[in-house]
Amino acid sequence: MSAPAPSRPVPYHRLATLRPAWAAGAKPLLTIAAAFVAYVVLASVVLVLTILVLAVMPGVNVAIGVTSGDPTSPLDVVLALVMGAMWLPAGIIGVRVGGWRPLGTAWSVAARLRRERLGALAGGGAAMAIVVVAVAAIAGALAGTDGAAAPGAASAPQLLLVTLLLLGLAPLQAAGLELALRGVVMQALGSWLRSPLLPILAATAVALIGRELSVPVALPALALALAAAVLAWKSGGLELPIVLTATVTLASHLVSALGAGTAAGAGAAALNAGAAAPGTSAAALAATAAEAGAASLAGGIGGAVALLLLTAVMVVLISRREGVALREPVGRPAAELAPEPVPF
Repeated sequence: MSAPAPSRPVPYHRLATLRPAWAAGAKPLLTIAAAFVAYVVLASVVLVLTILVLAVMPGVNVAIGVTSGDPTSPLDVVLALVMGAMWLPAGIIGVRVGGWRPLGTAWSVAARLRRERLGALAGGGAAMAIVVVAVAAIAGALAGTDGAAAPGAASAPQLLLVTLLLLGLAPLQAAGLELALRGVVMQALGSWLRSPLLPILAATAVALIGRELSVPVALPALALALAAAVLAWKSGGLELPIVLTATVTLASHLVSALGAGTAAGAGAAALNAGAAAPGTSAAALAATAAEAGAASLAGGIGGAVALLLLTAVMVVLISRREGVALREPVGRPAAELAPEPVPF
């Protein structure tokens, strides 16, 4: 009599099935619904409070100040990033209230953020992002023609403030985007589907919601979402996608701000709009000139292609590092006990 075959590790997108109650009935749909409803409420509160504050401030044009999407404007930057960061509490609400399960199961197969892996993952994700932004900027520079300096170019203190805002808020926005738009969606569909294909595609498609649907913006947005979803599945958690998204957001925004009025800046701006939180002013291109349009298109295409190629490279590297097959993800050992249920 042959011994029973060992159970296979549980992949990231199937973690909601560790306990039957977490995937029972309408729990997956409730998880998604709770996250998206919470975001709409939280983002609305942020927007209303911002408009109220601006309305009592002298010399501020509320309509232009909130919606221009100027990468050199501290007001636009902080509003877009704070609204994007609202995906973090929204994702937490989705998992804890909608799915009624421990939040750690949405972070990784270890049911927590794997800080011991952040070193290697952060280095790879950051290097990957910097190369992608460089490709987008170079592609834009080659395709466009630099015009005259943009009127009202940002001052050094203004750019310094924008940089500090990005350093503080971009990681929070990235964590929220990956938790809600990748983790929640993938694990909800993974409750029903063993194959990761449809969960990954669904987590990619949600990137188009509330975003400018032009080719220069939509293409890098889809490429970044696909890269994040694939890497979350392959690495067994959101650590690598968070670092990738945060670094792309930070680097592309800085290049587009420092290169405002140049073709290289327009190329990076397309990638920046693709990485921005859906529904924010940063998720659209402000430039409409013919030269800027060509540079943005080239930057968006170049960034998207670089993202997909480097994702494939990263998949190979993770496979070698973790000792798994190319089409096999890092999973939770089948013999490991499921996390304790959330008490009522």
